[in-house]
Amino acid sequence: MARIRISGFIKRYVSIRYDTEEEMIELVERISDRLDYIDFKLDVRSKNLRVTLYGPKDLVKEALADIGEIVRGVKGMLYPDIRGLYSYSVRDVMSLIRGVAIPLNILVYALRLRGYRALIEDGCIRTDASLEEVASLAAGISDAYEEMKYLDMTPTCKRLVALYAALKDISIGEAIDDLESMKLIKKENERYMLAREFNQSLKLLEDYMSSGEDHED
Repeated sequence: MARIRISGFIKRYVSIRYDTEEEMIELVERISDRLDYIDFKLDVRSKNLRVTLYGPKDLVKEALADIGEIVRGVKGMLYPDIRGLYSYSVRDVMSLIRGVAIPLNILVYALRLRGYRALIEDGCIRTDASLEEVASLAAGISDAYEEMKYLDMTPTCKRLVALYAALKDISIGEAIDDLESMKLIKKENERYMLAREFNQSLKLLEDYMSSGEDHED
C-alpha cells in the first residue's frame, strides 16, 4: 500500500486478488454499497481489484477495516474451509431478514435439524449449507417471531415454536398444536411454556422429526 498525505487528507491503495468473475462482482457490489462515507475509486484488472481511498485519516482507516471485512465475507461465502464449511458473517445473514431480529443459536439449531453442520465462530455462521438455505431458514424464524409478537409465551417456548414453524414451513397455530400434541409445550394460566428443559425438548423434537411419525394425539 502507498500513502500520500495532502492537506490533512491521506490517499491509500489496497489491492485485492480475486479468482472468479463472481467473486469480483460480489466485491465490487459490496464495497460500492458499504463505502458511502468516503471518496474511493475501483479499478478492475486481471485477477486484481484495486481500491483507491481518499479522505481524513480516521475515515480511511475505517474504510480499510470495512474492506477487510468484506473480503473475508465474500471469500468465506464462496470458498469452503478445510472442514468443508462456508462462512457467512452475521451482518450478511441479518441483512437478508426483512422482519424482526432472531437468536442466532436458533438458526444454528435449525440448520443442524436440516442435516447440516453449523456453528457460530468468530462472528460468523460456519456451515455446509448454502447462503440461500441459511437465508430461507433465518427469514422463516423471523416471520415466526413476528407472528408470536402478541402471544403470552415464555422466551424459551418462543424459541422452540419458531424453530419448529420455520423447519416445517407452517403457521404458529399449527406449530403450537403439533408441539402440544408432542407434549413439548403446555399452557398454564393462559401462558404457553415448555413442558420440559429446552435442550431435552430439542433432542425430542429431533427424534420426532427424524422418525417422520404423525404427531396427532
